[in-house]
Amino acid sequence: MKALWLLALLPTTLLADSVVPVLTPRTDRPWLGKDFWSNPAEDWLLRDGRLENRFSGGNRSVVILTAEVGPKRESMTLKTVVDQISFETRGEGYVGFEIGRQGKFGDYRDSAIYGAGLAAGIDFSGRPFIGEPVADSPPLKMPLKNVYLEFKADPAEDASYRCTLRAMDGAGRELGSAVRTVHGSRLEGLVALMATTRMPAAQPLTQARKGPGKPIAQTRGDEGRFAFSAVSLDGGKIIARPERAFGPVLWTTYTLDNRGTLRLLVQGAPFSRNAKHELTLTLPGRQPIVTNMEPNSRTGLFRVLKVPTDQDSPFKVTLAGETWEGTIRAIPKGRDLVHTALSCNDATGFPHNDLVANVAEQKPDLITFHGDQIYEGVGGYGLIYDQLENDRSLQSYLRKYAMHGWTWREILRDTPSITIPDDHDVFHGNLWGAGGNPSDVSKGFGNTAQDSGGYKMSVEFVNAVHRTQTGNLPEPADPAPCRSGMSVYFTRLPYGPLDLAILSDRQFKSAPRDLLPAAEIENGWPANLRWDPITQSSHPDAELLGPRQEAFLRRWVKNPAEGHQFRVAISQSPWLAPQTLPKNIHHDKYVPTLPVYAPGEYAPDDEPKPDFDTNGWPKEKRDLGLKLLKEAGALHITGDQHLGTTGQYGIETHRDGPWWISSPAIANVWPRRWMPATEGKNRRSGDPKWLGDFADAFGNDFTLHAVANPHDIDREPARLFDRAVGYSVITYSPSTGHATLANWPYWASPAKEAPDNSPYPGWPIVIDPKSGKRIR
Repeated sequence: MKALWLLALLPTTLLADSVVPVLTPRTDRPWLGKDFWSNPAEDWLLRDGRLENRFSGGNRSVVILTAEVGPKRESMTLKTVVDQISFETRGEGYVGFEIGRQGKFGDYRDSAIYGAGLAAGIDFSGRPFIGEPVADSPPLKMPLKNVYLEFKADPAEDASYRCTLRAMDGAGRELGSAVRTVHGSRLEGLVALMATTRMPAAQPLTQARKGPGKPIAQTRGDEGRFAFSAVSLDGGKIIARPERAFGPVLWTTYTLDNRGTLRLLVQGAPFSRNAKHELTLTLPGRQPIVTNMEPNSRTGLFRVLKVPTDQDSPFKVTLAGETWEGTIRAIPKGRDLVHTALSCNDATGFPHNDLVANVAEQKPDLITFHGDQIYEGVGGYGLIYDQLENDRSLQSYLRKYAMHGWTWREILRDTPSITIPDDHDVFHGNLWGAGGNPSDVSKGFGNTAQDSGGYKMSVEFVNAVHRTQTGNLPEPADPAPCRSGMSVYFTRLPYGPLDLAILSDRQFKSAPRDLLPAAEIENGWPANLRWDPITQSSHPDAELLGPRQEAFLRRWVKNPAEGHQFRVAISQSPWLAPQTLPKNIHHDKYVPTLPVYAPGEYAPDDEPKPDFDTNGWPKEKRDLGLKLLKEAGALHITGDQHLGTTGQYGIETHRDGPWWISSPAIANVWPRRWMPATEGKNRRSGDPKWLGDFADAFGNDFTLHAVANPHDIDREPARLFDRAVGYSVITYSPSTGHATLANWPYWASPAKEAPDNSPYPGWPIVIDPKSGKRIR
């Protein structure tokens, strides 16, 4: 029997109805293999053909991606070998299977990360069970060593199945068993291997499933670590899904400039940092190019000169014997160029299939991600904070960031892209980077650390984030690292008719708390209500972009790219504070509790408030940056605020600055709004009262031309759609010199039926960026 079970170690699919995931022998690494998704990755290890749970907690799971249980009325058998790693078990958990794992959004990726299913295994008392343990079930002897676990399901009466769980020793002798009748709908979905210190909620097993169910709590702590080997899924009810394999190339990003310089970044799977891996890039008419994987970020970077810019070039990347293919597209010439911009991707709606399809329908020539590609809640299991080098912190980030790539990789394999990190990408709620200095974490990693300025995480960690997100960008304009050793990424990219300046308006920004002690700032908000942010927030040492980026902008302004027709600045956040709160609320921590009004309703007494996380402060440096953008005739494209807006900055007065467009969030839990009680001045005929000339809480003038406020629109899931989510589309027309700006709803695209084929109300807006005039 042992020899038969060990066939499961072979990297093959044995029969038409048999799936045997690959468990690579003689290896030691965090990445379990292309057949698996581990929850969370930082708690698991592949060691010599075994899947080992290194850290205990609730809902620790390894999900099999390349197979699922289907609806056929046929039998199936799941097998694995279980070994207990921990000396003891603490908590009320179990080891075994979760069958029929399903999430809320009907996609296997959502199910792998957020799904729930039928529990079947051995609880920490040693009792075999299906669904939930039976009190008088005879227990196995603990700890479990070399226990062969088998789950069988055979069709029974009506829609039911007779399910049997058997625990056996290596000779095939039964050690214990459980038998239950289960409705067939509870078996359909993915299969996971579970080592959890928490038990699932009880389910009515004989009744049809009514939704995905509640996942097991993701607590940390207690004790119960196990290893799995010899995994197989057999029977007519099993469907092989080899196309769902994820890795070892997770995805690629690239930029190509007008001189034909290609920078292609490969995001690899999280192999061991100590292992050396070569990546190979193949392009038409060239010898294969080889590079090595950078060990912290697990990326490989290719820089190739003289790539054709007037024709498409297919490429192939090879890593660890597997290939990934895509296309370097010809740079647009003699036609409109379409640019889509996105930001702020919370977990709700993952993997955002409708949004991805809608963005694809816009046929973008360039796609930009403006920050917060991850949030704390993305992928669950919290964050691992450490200001020292810590590979588990890196694994936590890479796991969450992999969800971004898993969402967008089909577009990114064929479309040039720019990605820049914001605060949440580096495990901050708010970030005042202070030139790359370390935060004071002596009182923990919360708001006090953030308010001190600098970065809570290690330089190693932040550099890995920069590498994974910005590694495909051209070389930095001033490549010297910060004094701490932290990398920089501000640069320029000439692309077709665009001359793009890519900025970081977080990394060098000053923290206001210690510069403005009278304000009594907590997490960027002044607690002293007698303090005036308009007259008292100026400080000679306060920075926004910092001297190095200001010098870069001056050079960029004076030396435009050859053949350009549009200057564009890319950064994280608009250079103003475009949000309102009720008159008696003075901190945005209350934003998630505020009512979301129905369409046509309006907040009664909102007013602009001074949020130092916005780039409305410091005003003097904000104005300096805008003067440079104005001199260049540049359009400013941003994200961050979870509020889609378009308008014209004021510097000395209204309407004398450049234009900006800020994208809505992809998904968010912080639905900011612009609903001032005071009406806007000098607004266009027919515009609502919340548009027109305003000043924010720092005294920055601006003219708002369109805003997508959150409203209760009676579209489910409300947690996603009531927050005015979506994306930006900027269309550059070289024939006229005009740019068309539009913020689109998440659910809308030109290919949809009305009313889902239009941007948010108030868009599109056509401008002449050089003159600053609105055309229509």
